[in-house]
Amino acid sequence: WLDMDFALSEEQELLRKSARDFLNTECPKSIVKEIEASELGYLPELWKKMAALGWMGLILPEEYGGADFNLLDLAVLFEEFGRAAMPGPMFSTIIGSLAIFEYGTEEQKKGLLPEVATGDLFLSLAIAEPEVNYDARFVATQAHAQNGGFAINGTKLFVPYASTADYLLVVARTQGKPGNEEGLTVFLVDGEANGLIFNDMPAIAHDKQCEVQFDKVPVSSADIVGSLNNGYSLITALLQKATAIQCAEMVGGAQRELEIAAEHTKTRIQFERPLGAFQAVQHRLADMFIDVNGARWTTYQAVWRLSDGLPAEREVAIAKAFTNVACQRIAASAQHLHGGIGVDVDYDLHYYFRRAKSFELNLGNTPFHLKTVEAEIGK
Repeated sequence: WLDMDFALSEEQELLRKSARDFLNTECPKSIVKEIEASELGYLPELWKKMAALGWMGLILPEEYGGADFNLLDLAVLFEEFGRAAMPGPMFSTIIGSLAIFEYGTEEQKKGLLPEVATGDLFLSLAIAEPEVNYDARFVATQAHAQNGGFAINGTKLFVPYASTADYLLVVARTQGKPGNEEGLTVFLVDGEANGLIFNDMPAIAHDKQCEVQFDKVPVSSADIVGSLNNGYSLITALLQKATAIQCAEMVGGAQRELEIAAEHTKTRIQFERPLGAFQAVQHRLADMFIDVNGARWTTYQAVWRLSDGLPAEREVAIAKAFTNVACQRIAASAQHLHGGIGVDVDYDLHYYFRRAKSFELNLGNTPFHLKTVEAEIGK
């Protein structure tokens, strides 16, 4: 613990500044509104500009067209995405590429990762089901052996940007029963494969969430990521990293809510005084400041341990549980300090409020992660 240093390096500061400048210029809230209303859920021209900056391949090695940065750098970038309330398939694609890089075959890496880095290929992760959230042990989607390969049957929920993804990373059961760690396999499924049915799921964040039905979707042994029947450890490790990076994005949004609220209390006059002159308002802002920094500290502690290859199950669970609660308090406080204007669709605050609620439920809600913390404390 004494070796932790959360000060950003010169390179990370440059990444943060360049990302903030770009997003401030290229992704104002008028563009966010346009993206949320679009059929694709992203703007192709903006996506290409971000790919040209190297963001899609940020943590991929140079041999696959990436920039060879690390998980801490990725957290810095996603904190800026959160600050901009930037929607799009960045998160699902980058996390998917991380799975392929860490567990895929050399053929999979060479065939897919360079296209991810150039922004020409989208990925999405399909885990959640009607009877399971993010505890992969209870996955019931089946992949039966068939004609030298497999046929996938089942339903996945909340698959981000599934209808625009080139490939889905699908967690399916090739052996055993729901509840078993053994018998899970991760497959790369072509987004245009026969037997796939996509249904949009309306979401509070106005991002593109899909129900995906699998009706005898064919895959081969070459489409397995990792090893047959041993996908649980892969998914567990991947979800830890995904959750930590999601927390960084949540922190960015919370930071911006605090700034918007603080600025409002300086300029809003009530009873011939700025709103911020009242002690109760100052206390509310102080509580928001504490929550933002507590969420940031627990998040970067988890990211740092993951980046250094250290065990981080407890730290990730603490980060998500705390950040979930902190971001809800911050979002509610920002709304309260603004009064009615805070929920006006022509005011920026609602973008952050909606995303905070969506992120709270994504990749495990607070009770889900508190169970992990409880188990870790008992060891």
